[in-house]
Amino acid sequence: MRKPALALLLVLTACSTAPSPRSLTVPEAERLALVRFTNYTTGVSAFTASVPSAGGKLVLDGRVDFVNHLGYAGMRTDGRDDKFSQGLVQWNLGRMAFAMTPSTKAVDPVPVVDWQVRNLQERGSELDGALRLLVNLGADRPENPQLLLQSSARWLRSEKIGDTAVDVFEGPKQKDAADARVRYWLDSDGKLRRLEAKLGNQEELAVFDFTDSKQPVEVIPPLAS
Repeated sequence: MRKPALALLLVLTACSTAPSPRSLTVPEAERLALVRFTNYTTGVSAFTASVPSAGGKLVLDGRVDFVNHLGYAGMRTDGRDDKFSQGLVQWNLGRMAFAMTPSTKAVDPVPVVDWQVRNLQERGSELDGALRLLVNLGADRPENPQLLLQSSARWLRSEKIGDTAVDVFEGPKQKDAADARVRYWLDSDGKLRRLEAKLGNQEELAVFDFTDSKQPVEVIPPLAS
């Protein structure tokens, strides 16, 4: 009869010793304040993304240029394989272009196809929110760590991505609820390895994973002006 009680005690002990989310320390605030500047100095990163949306989960595979605020990716709707569910997308801070092609990854050189261009929506589109979030992840100067210390930003936990140890931070709550709950997975050098964000009305978080890339983003003419 003692074994179940002992097992329960061990579980409760393990749960009680797990670290809880807490306010940032000064070094952590300084580390988080450098995220966008570190991205800017990196230049271009490859990324994959999973974006929940009302029409199905969108899967993106491409690159983002943090200096010029440009993105290029192949996109598909998870669970579908028809021609209307995949293609190429390019975007900047204000506009996006989509081409219906068989590609589900960024293709180089960029193919000469019929690109449909429109403005990014401010609200109501999880895809547009994800694209805008990506190209806003670079800045030519660090943020103010003192403001982060005074904000709702928090350290959440330690994790691993593969063999890389990371700390997971939640950024400050934004005035616009659609942009709230952004979580940054940073390695010991302060490099962004993963980003999670709540977009629109979706309960499931969008997830973005980043790796180094030497391949620049070749912008298409409709987005060059």
